[in-house]
Amino acid sequence: MKKKLTTDNRQLTTRRKPLVSVIMPVYNGSRFVGKAIESILTQTYPRWELLIADSGSDDDTWKILKRYKKLAPRKIRLFRLHKNGGPSSTSNYLYQFARGAYIAPMDADDVSHRKRLTKEVTFLETHEDVMLVGSNVKVIDAKGKITGYKHCPVDHDNIAKRMAFVNPIVHPSVMIRRSMLPKRDYLYFTAYGVNSDYYTFFEWLKCGKFAGIPEYLLSYRVHDHNSSLLHLKSKFMTITKARLDAVTKLGYHAPVLMFPAILLQALIVTILPESWLKELFFYLRGVKKPKFKLPPFSFTVTIAKMKEYAPSFR
Repeated sequence: MKKKLTTDNRQLTTRRKPLVSVIMPVYNGSRFVGKAIESILTQTYPRWELLIADSGSDDDTWKILKRYKKLAPRKIRLFRLHKNGGPSSTSNYLYQFARGAYIAPMDADDVSHRKRLTKEVTFLETHEDVMLVGSNVKVIDAKGKITGYKHCPVDHDNIAKRMAFVNPIVHPSVMIRRSMLPKRDYLYFTAYGVNSDYYTFFEWLKCGKFAGIPEYLLSYRVHDHNSSLLHLKSKFMTITKARLDAVTKLGYHAPVLMFPAILLQALIVTILPESWLKELFFYLRGVKKPKFKLPPFSFTVTIAKMKEYAPSFR
């Protein structure tokens, strides 16, 4: 008989709780990394380890990490790399040292809700066919002010369908069941830059079900130095390649509307300058209102369709 669907911690009290490995790559993160670490230190879930790799930072990041290491020396494990290979490559490095049954990615500028690990572990423990679970997120600015919200679809079929148009999953909100991963020695493909997680998710769709918890379990910080929001035009080309490669190399069954949606996105990306593109992206994804007045569009598509097919740069 299937267990009752729940996201609280009651069903885990009668047996030993599984270990969660939180992996956090950081590069020049001295401005926000303290808040990110504190959000893990205050988790209600007791069995976690936090693996952090400083990828060649030239600010005070390493000094800050060592200070937090003293607060939880048995839970925080630090690694210092001399070169910044990017978040996916650094996460792969950390994964080699992770001991947990579940993997929880964490960005060094975000903030986890104090019950994030509890709710995600409980969900995975009670849904044994699910390999990845995400959540809704609050979007915050550099000062921590809420500027928008992003909602994760809750069922596998909806997530799989929407991946043809956007990445519906906020990567640092997820928890991954390690036993279902297709590779044992690394997590992510790295050929797609900061969007390598997006392509990797296409591969994982074949390994187990995806799901979303309809609660806000992460505050996702958007600021001027987000690597995923720089050079948006070139990132669009990378994202398009990831989608097409998912079809041709991974056997992803794309909805027929994916291809006209790519053409629509390409038209928008080609016409608009980078500054307008970023503001339009924020608006269409429901993150915040644009700082400029948008001119009238002659496209025949509705605003609702534009929002559905807005480019996903993260």
